[in-house]
Amino acid sequence: MNANLCKNYEKCPIYTGILQGKEMTSKLYREKYCESGAEGWNACKRYVVKERTGKCPQNTLPNSTKSVEEIIAELG
Repeated sequence: MNANLCKNYEKCPIYTGILQGKEMTSKLYREKYCESGAEGWNACKRYVVKERTGKCPQNTLPNSTKSVEEIIAELG
């Protein structure tokens, strides 16, 4: 496995194609967040929320305008 690849990539909807019809956007997200090592992962709100809570809302984007705390609060 590539050491720069996020450990969540296999199940992450950003990596697996939730952004259907937006291939360029998906590619940019993957390059910036999923495939750029710890620096990218720690900038990804999906990754940070999942690390803290064990889950992340399906529709959360890596660069969500919501803070990590807001996303976690919405999880209940």
